Amino acid sequence: MADLMTTLQDMRRPPSLVRAARFAAAGQKPLRQSSQDLFAREEALNTARLSGAAHYSPTQHITTLAALIQLAERKSTDASAAKENRPKLVAWGGERSCDLEAQIKASGISDLRCAI
Repeated sequence: MADLMTTLQDMRRPPSLVRAARFAAAGQKPLRQSSQDLFAREEALNTARLSGAAHYSPTQHITTLAALIQLAERKSTDASAAKENRPKLVAWGGERSCDLEAQIKASGISDLRCAI
């Protein structure tokens, strides 16, 4: 399998899905699954999303993408490098940067603006 960070950067997903996954990665507990399991689960969810399947769950898709982002950050050897090299999922409309450090704060409109 290609480098985890590179694989995440090559993914193309809707902007709302990407923003939600980035936001969730900053605050959710890490899932204890291997990267192969997570990628297989994400691929199945994306296929269901694209086909319009009734069993598709956006919540599960966001949780899976967030877990992949967290896994990529954990695999980074240097903590400061992890902040500089956050995986960037590119949305259809292009990349929009949003400071995830601001989203850790529980209140404030800036957090909402980053999530939207």
